[in-house]
Order: sequence, then structure tokens, then C-alpha cells
Amino acid sequence: MPLSFHPRIVSPGRALLTQRDGTLYIGNGYSIWRSKDDGKSWQPRAQIPSSAKRKVIQLSRMLSRLFRHEVRALGVLTDGSLVASNREWVYFCGPAESMMTRAILDEGRQRLSPPMCVTVGPNDRILWGEYDSRAAHGKPVRLFVSDDGGRRYDVARVFEGGSILHIHNLFYDAGLEKYWLLAGDQDHEPGIGLLSSDLKDFDWVGKGKQVYRAVDVFDFGDRLVYGMDTEKEANAVLSLDKATGRVERIAEIDGSCIYSCRFGRWYVLSTTVERSAVNQSRNAGLYVSRDGATWSRVYEAEKDGWNMQYFQYGSIILPRGGSDRETILFSGQAVRGIDGKVLTADLSQWRDDK
Repeated sequence: MPLSFHPRIVSPGRALLTQRDGTLYIGNGYSIWRSKDDGKSWQPRAQIPSSAKRKVIQLSRMLSRLFRHEVRALGVLTDGSLVASNREWVYFCGPAESMMTRAILDEGRQRLSPPMCVTVGPNDRILWGEYDSRAAHGKPVRLFVSDDGGRRYDVARVFEGGSILHIHNLFYDAGLEKYWLLAGDQDHEPGIGLLSSDLKDFDWVGKGKQVYRAVDVFDFGDRLVYGMDTEKEANAVLSLDKATGRVERIAEIDGSCIYSCRFGRWYVLSTTVERSAVNQSRNAGLYVSRDGATWSRVYEAEKDGWNMQYFQYGSIILPRGGSDRETILFSGQAVRGIDGKVLTADLSQWRDDK
């Protein structure tokens, strides 16, 4: 671990999102906070409505972990409006509003599974797919779309029950003018596919292998670079050729990768402690790269002693999005010393001396 990497704790909370101009967003319970000065100061931005039960839960960090009392996903529209999700629903608020409102959508006969990630595409089109972590639930998985700032959603596509477990993420590829869709989790379910910008056509580029199990990716033009998210195989940073779907292992990592983010010239990804026969590490790690090919581990945090099924997996959480500034933001979950805390570090002067 290079001695020149010195993150500092700046706030309680959970990393959520960074924008190109360096604006940072974090969650603290159901509150969303914003910083425009690299985390030196924070201002309240919005609040997801809380029941009386949830307000009691928020008083305890351990109860918050047990009941997953947190903002799970966040998106920002061009006018500053917000869309967000927790484990219960999806919400929105305008640029001058501080209290979020429940979005309108038709659950039908199938209970909604709120998203893991929210995508804001061209013309502020909002997309997200259902995320349900229960293994083998066998339900159809729906992709929702909104063109009115997140106030109302319609079903854009339905994946047949059993074809995928859930949708991890979507992101817009400006070069292809299509959306990449990332799905999980087991056996034939993982997949990386392309969705047309009008949402009418969809094709899998790679399907049915753990190497296609990803949550977030870096776009290098002709290829995608991402960390695997699996407990079934040894994890690695992978490169996927967009034209052929061919996958190449770039670097080995010792845990599942759920979070990645670009900060200026740096590509950053993290690992989660999800111990299995092939992933034995008890430390969540933070990795950085200048070119997407050579990766260095610069930080690690040990999983705490609480049961991971009930009190969350040990993770270093990076925000979604990407920034043109080189101040990195991350937070700790179920790891010693930094659980429930937000940290920043300046990468502009850092270099790998090994």
C-alpha cells in the first residue's frame, strides 16, 4: 500500500454519486447531502419520506444495517432534479424541493423490486431495472422508463421469469447510441447486452457465464473494462470487446466488485468481502489505474465481526457516475474503522512507487 495515499474521514454516511464537475452526493439514512468543494463541507439536499419506525431505526447504526435503512441509488437530471430509490420504492424531487415524493407506477400483480442503480440518459430519460437479491425467485424482471423527471414510470421491457435474476445497471454508450444492460446472477442468468435508444430492440453480447456478471463498467471506446461480481469463481478485472463479446482477464482481484468510478485520470474500483471457496479474503480493497490495464491496490479495510447476511457484506463503496476532478470519494460498510463513514483522498499528486 503506497504511503502517499492518505484518505481522510469527512462525514458520516454512504457514497452515492459524483458528477463531472466534481459535485459529490452522499446518503445518511434517508437524507441526501451534497458537496461542491471536494467534501470539505456538506449541505442537505433532499430527504426520502420516513415512517415513524424508520425514524427510530435511523438512531442506531446496527439497526440501519439490519433493516438496510439507506438510499440505494441516486440520479441527477440536468436541471438539478433528483431521482432516488431505497429498498421500498422510487422517489423524485424538483431542483428547488427538499422532500422527495413517491413516483407513480403500476406494480400489477407482482410486487416491485426497487433498483440497485438509476440511469439518467440523453434528454433526461430515466431507466432502471428491478433488483431482487433472493436467489431463484423466478419472477419476470421489469425494466422501467420515465420521460417526465421520474414522476411516472412505464414498463419498457420484461425479461422472462428465470432468464435473469435481476438487473444490476444500465449505462448509455454515446458512440453506439445504445444502452448497455448488466444482469445477474447464477448459471445462465448473468449477461451483458445492448438495448437500442428507443428501447425496442435488445440483444445479448455475452450471456450465461460468470465473466459476464458485472455491476458497473468503464467505457474505453472499443471495449468495456470491469470487475467481476461473483462468489463462484476467482474475481478479476476483465476487458470485453464490444464487437465480439470476447473477454480477457487483465488483473486479479480478491473479492466481488460492485462499485467502480472514474475520478479525473484515474479509474477506481473496489471489492466486497463475500467469502467463498475461491474468494477467501477478509479485506475489502480499493484499486486504482491510469489506463484500465495496470491496477494497484492502494487501500484495504477488514470485515467486522458481524454476520454478513444480516448486517451487510464488508464493502468499500464508491459513488456511481464519474468526475473530472481527482478527489476520490468512498465510504465503508461493515468494515472496521470506517463503517458508515465517508472518506476523501486527493489522487492528483499520487504515484505508484513500487
